[in-house]
Amino acid sequence: MLGLPMRALGERSWKTYKEVVRRVRGWGEAKLQRVPRRWPSALEVLEVRALMATEGYDYVLSGASWANPSRITYSIAPDGVQWISGTNGINSAFNAKFGAGVWQREIARALATWQASANINIVPVLDGAYPENMPGAQQGDSRFGDIRIGGDVLVNDTQTLAQTYYPPPMGSTAGGDVEINLGMSYSIGTQYDLYSVVLHETGHALGLAHTPNDQEVMRPVYGGEVGGLDDGDIAGIQAIYGARKLDVYQNAGYGLSAAKPIDLSPAVQTTQTSTAYGASLTAIGDVEWFSFVAPSYASGSWQVIASASNVSMLSPLVKVFDENGTLLGQASDASKWSNDAKASMGSIVAGHRYYVAVTGATRDVFSVGAYSLTVSMSKAPQVSTPVTSTPSPVVTSPTTTPVTSTPSGPIYTPVVVSADRFESNNTTSRATKLGKTVSTTIASLTLTTGDVDYYSFQAGAAGVYQVSAPGTVVQILNGRGRVVAQGSGSARTNAPRNSSLIVRIQSSDGSSVASYSLSISKSATTVRRTARQEASPALTARAAADAWALALRSATA
Repeated sequence: MLGLPMRALGERSWKTYKEVVRRVRGWGEAKLQRVPRRWPSALEVLEVRALMATEGYDYVLSGASWANPSRITYSIAPDGVQWISGTNGINSAFNAKFGAGVWQREIARALATWQASANINIVPVLDGAYPENMPGAQQGDSRFGDIRIGGDVLVNDTQTLAQTYYPPPMGSTAGGDVEINLGMSYSIGTQYDLYSVVLHETGHALGLAHTPNDQEVMRPVYGGEVGGLDDGDIAGIQAIYGARKLDVYQNAGYGLSAAKPIDLSPAVQTTQTSTAYGASLTAIGDVEWFSFVAPSYASGSWQVIASASNVSMLSPLVKVFDENGTLLGQASDASKWSNDAKASMGSIVAGHRYYVAVTGATRDVFSVGAYSLTVSMSKAPQVSTPVTSTPSPVVTSPTTTPVTSTPSGPIYTPVVVSADRFESNNTTSRATKLGKTVSTTIASLTLTTGDVDYYSFQAGAAGVYQVSAPGTVVQILNGRGRVVAQGSGSARTNAPRNSSLIVRIQSSDGSSVASYSLSISKSATTVRRTARQEASPALTARAAADAWALALRSATA
């Protein structure tokens, strides 16, 4: 969390058997509490800024991070649900103060700021009427975002602006959740600036702790409105997730200019709709180029769609040109984020080459993020075999009228990975059921771009279960959705007989995997595990959530 002159920001995190409280005027350690592992609000003294981004001074890592950084979701909890310290009322309070849509954009802008500086994609999703820290999956729960944002009045607390949990493992689904103190006077552009506070809080939600450097966003005390991240904040978030990377096409040298675009021609020859998945704008101002030769069956209207919905925070702008550089159509909506931009054209000429440029609709952090590009014809092909056509000379379309030129090298053709036979096993509730087993192997599996596959099985005998899927990231979850083991290519865990386990498979960077095999096998050896917080099985879901909230209120009283 952030703090201010006399106003504090803080992070919450579960730590084994003790809690530490840091106050504006100094350090103090609270007495030991028999509550779930966590820290309450942490408020630190400020120090002098260093010239270099140094870990421990310019940035401090919490040690926690999201297992799937290519898709971190967030949502705003509905009013009336039990939150960390009371009942959530953020929607009615901020709608009345700022107007609907205004404050939500400030929250989105804060998250998009972090996305623009790191190799992550953040996605807004809907939230349901569930208490904070409901039992469930620590990431990817279909009922709400990984990061949930809510607010209530912290009674008799005029020092804390907000407080946030680090990423999982934190409680059950509490990891990344934000609590805004509605008892404080928030504003936009003046003290206490909502964007500045949420930018700090979501830094905690992504894995950053407080820094002693008072020039950074992650300082513990509110220092006024900020326009974005400082060098130490950027170094910190990149230390966790890395800097944003070029997409698979750009890494091969394609899509960076109209002289060497990503070519969709082979796909549109045989199908009415062609999509390039896994595209990405890496920095503000980036433009990515696509091209195709209109197939022989093409006539009438057609569309080009740049889609960031359910993919990232990007607000896309798409422009379509003919081979002479004439603008045929464009589409965008700069007031939205994580949205689609669809340009519609009235006619197309078979055998002619067309160009598509995708960039951000805004010149700010909403201009960065992953997306897909789809070309759709109004007519379907008449034959199933590809039609060979000779493309016109490739046209370079910079900021001025495109100049005709011959492309250097082949135009890159994206490899489209199809969904496997078990789709859509993208959530724990839709996991592919493998039954009771001690050993099984499934081959010819795929991951499309951004895909996550879930499998469930019951241990046929007690022992250590090794789950392997080379070329992927493997997580093993217990029956309550808690991660118990994870690793690159494989993971293993102890399992009693008849216990239920869930396997989560994804790629390391969100890109597609053309083929992988999943194998599960049991050995007799046991594995030592570190202690983990488990919710009491005697508690109902609501009672468990209420117990967490009571423990938090008691710890900060």
